[in-house]
Amino acid sequence: MPSDGPTQIEPGLFARRLEELFRTVPGPNGRAYSAKAIAQRSTELGFRLGESYLSQLRSGKAKSPSFRTVEGISAAFGVDVHYFLEDRAAQRTRDEIDMMRLQADTNVQLAAFRLAGLSSDSVTVVNELIKVLRVQQGLPADPPDLAAGGTAD
Repeated sequence: MPSDGPTQIEPGLFARRLEELFRTVPGPNGRAYSAKAIAQRSTELGFRLGESYLSQLRSGKAKSPSFRTVEGISAAFGVDVHYFLEDRAAQRTRDEIDMMRLQADTNVQLAAFRLAGLSSDSVTVVNELIKVLRVQQGLPADPPDLAAGGTAD
């Protein structure tokens, strides 16, 4: 794909996926990135990007970013450029974002660290308790990706 031509993305899809990144990818402080921060990171990584143009892409007013712009946005968020181009890559990126969010959550990290050294039976008891708590909060007993992967229990 040429690096200076417009990307071939369904109209509106780019804006939706970009907005999804802004909503879900945690920044270094654990909070969502601002347009200013992403434009600055992209530029620092060698992909010149203005905050106002990024806002236009995000809102869907600008519809045909160059591949270079898509590369810059991807690099700034730390995701694969294919996230914007392919459904499989988009799902893989969503899975990676979920993992980043877990890693950014110090309470989840703390819970995982506390499991270290416990017996297998004790870890099983904790996992069963987590399932009960998830159901009580209206969530599935296992996250969809965990249930599909067959690694539960």
